[in-house]
Amino acid sequence: MSDPFTVQRFRDGWAIVWKDEGGKRHRHALAAASRVAAEAEARQRWRLGDHTSWTVGRVMLAYLDDREKAEIASISRRKDAWKAMRHYWDDVNPALIDEAMCKGYAAQRNAGQATIRYELSQLSVALRWGKDAKLIKEAPSIWRPDAPDRIERHLTKEQFRKFLSEVKAPHAQLYMVLALATCARPTAILQLTWDRVDFERGLINLNRAGRVQTAKRRPTVPIADYAKQPLKEAYEARQSEYVIERGGKGIQNIKKAFLAASQRSAVHATPYTLRHTGAVWRAEDGIPMSELAQLMGHDDSRTTEKHYARYSPTYLRKAANAGSW
Repeated sequence: MSDPFTVQRFRDGWAIVWKDEGGKRHRHALAAASRVAAEAEARQRWRLGDHTSWTVGRVMLAYLDDREKAEIASISRRKDAWKAMRHYWDDVNPALIDEAMCKGYAAQRNAGQATIRYELSQLSVALRWGKDAKLIKEAPSIWRPDAPDRIERHLTKEQFRKFLSEVKAPHAQLYMVLALATCARPTAILQLTWDRVDFERGLINLNRAGRVQTAKRRPTVPIADYAKQPLKEAYEARQSEYVIERGGKGIQNIKKAFLAASQRSAVHATPYTLRHTGAVWRAEDGIPMSELAQLMGHDDSRTTEKHYARYSPTYLRKAANAGSW
């Protein structure tokens, strides 16, 4: 029986060509450089059902699956971004993407500039990955809006107390306490396991075993005095290895708890709001930027100074008072 496809010359390479049940002709470029290799690749693709065009949607799903297997910290955020983008980009041929199409997406997307920039950045990264994986021949240039000025929103202590009073679930209450106590990124807290909480030495190791430290460092930090009792109570009642657990299982996302508490308290907060809040409060208490940088997992204290030095009571005080007459 002959193959239901043919391998033909296409541009500078080869392509698998077939007709669907309706008689419509389809063609998909192959990565192989020779006819023999192209025929082998075509048979493999056909056998795996992988002979359709690589649309943006197919590339993105393959990319997200690859990133999830690599256990990267931001996979939930990337998946959420794709959910928002999918209706526009799903069936698009990557080769057809241009600046006008990207600007068209930005115009119809009901979101802030930073969100749109992040989503289009994810599109760019996924398509470059698709090219490296030889799923597509070229990765188009993706237009993105300029990065907006970064605003570090934080809560006052009165706002936090009001917000915390409306957090109902025990696992969410513990998360709020740890978020302020560690200034850690949300994923680091959600992935924290009890074997890395050292009650005897009073330390929390935020970096799980096997994870290579990246630019988003996860340091070992002291257990704040106000976090000791909530942690011990949670440890006594533990039902899994995870510090933040619900129903005996770890959780991947804490956003719903923040949304519910924000609605009940009329104080809007997100997981990152508490990271920034903890940093601002420490700066206001006069903690040196070098120490705050270590707590937050910044490799360079200049990053910390850029965002939080202005909250310190000593910020530019000496310079401002100099030169008096």
